[in-house]
Amino acid sequence: MEKRKFYFLGSLPHRNPVDAVKFVKKHSPHLPFLPQLPDSNPLEDMIGQVLRGFDLGYWDEKASSCLEMFQNEFVDSPRFKIQIAGPFTVSRSISAKFLEVAPLWVNFWKGLRKQLNEAAFKGELWLQLDEPFWTQEQPYIVEGYTAFLQAVKDVDFDVRIGIHSCATLRPLPFVDHLGVLDFFAFDFASKAMGEHEERFYLNLMREKDKALIFGGLTKGTANLPKSLEKEPNFWVSAPCGFYGWDIRELDRQMVEWEKL
Repeated sequence: MEKRKFYFLGSLPHRNPVDAVKFVKKHSPHLPFLPQLPDSNPLEDMIGQVLRGFDLGYWDEKASSCLEMFQNEFVDSPRFKIQIAGPFTVSRSISAKFLEVAPLWVNFWKGLRKQLNEAAFKGELWLQLDEPFWTQEQPYIVEGYTAFLQAVKDVDFDVRIGIHSCATLRPLPFVDHLGVLDFFAFDFASKAMGEHEERFYLNLMREKDKALIFGGLTKGTANLPKSLEKEPNFWVSAPCGFYGWDIRELDRQMVEWEKL
């Protein structure tokens, strides 16, 4: 039986890069992710990281405690993942218009992609756009977001792009419109997946080769949808990152989740 695919959204409760990268190496060697440590480095605030990137035109290494160690450890990995606050969330956070922020984000992405190339990363890049405000209530952003995603792809056609939203009102009606996206990471712990969604995601995974990140791992028992969990494009995760968790509690929970 194929080992279950665990997916990590980004933030960890560790206080130093050494322990954080060890966690990645132990639990996510199949998809190493750049850890974010907002509790130990105030510059790693998800919005602040992007705003500094807007100013500089590239990723500020001071806003990523683990970047250098991550590069050294996983530079030869066949794939790796980074996560960045998306333009819709950034625009909401600074009371700006999405169409004003999106070009700034793309320019920042150009600089970051150049940095990763110069660091000699050769593997497939998974780019997670954190959009916690992206719900069923924002239908008007779809057209502008599609253009934004294409601009990101134009910088690097091979990058795999995904959306993460931990909103209870999952943006299901818009998922199929954003065809450029390769994976979707949603919270299924606060609101269970219905039969209509199961059929929708089954088609998405089988017919369109998209990956579903099922955010259903909580501190209790995970209820995984039987019709989906055997699919090769089905991954499991917690609904959100692990910022604020106790490290020992996270270690104990990982033991339980890996028994699933």
